[in-house]
Amino acid sequence: MKKLIVAAAALLISVSSFAQFGIIAGLTTSATSLKDAQVEWNAKSIAQYHVGLTYKMALGNVIAIQPSLIYNVKGAKMAEFDTKSLDFKTGYLELPVQVQAGIGLGSLARIYAVAEPFIGYAISNKVEGTNLKEQWENVSSKFEYGIGLGAGAELFSHLQVSVRYYWNLGNVYDFSWSAVTNAPKGKCNGITASVAYIF
Repeated sequence: MKKLIVAAAALLISVSSFAQFGIIAGLTTSATSLKDAQVEWNAKSIAQYHVGLTYKMALGNVIAIQPSLIYNVKGAKMAEFDTKSLDFKTGYLELPVQVQAGIGLGSLARIYAVAEPFIGYAISNKVEGTNLKEQWENVSSKFEYGIGLGAGAELFSHLQVSVRYYWNLGNVYDFSWSAVTNAPKGKCNGITASVAYIF
């Protein structure tokens, strides 16, 4: 038992010696699927942003685990709805956990693949272009979850640049309004591009 405790403590010290805090920010694009709606909506992607804190734990030169706490804005844009644009912009407090697997290119750079499960909770919602829905009425659930896959590069052990495609696995928006029949609940998928500075 003592040997197990000593081994666990040694592993914790080893990992913490390679742990780094950082800041992260970038662009989030998202689009909502409305394929089964009986009305002709043109759902387009909408570019927003994310910003927050990150924490990298390196497990040698190959594997790293990097959780973050970010404010991430997602949404959808309906270009033609009652001759108006209809924009949904929902801000999530999100916890993505990146698992990075890569190779080092000397002391200058590291390139890696990313798998990033995430959970989030909606803390803001803004609807523009109509008064049909107010604030939270179009949000199917404030809780969200999904996964992202992508790739990144780390320069000089401090600057990270990454791109991921993410899938929301739950329903984000509910477009089943009384004036519209057979409109599905919408999933919100898209691309995130991030820059992080690790101290």
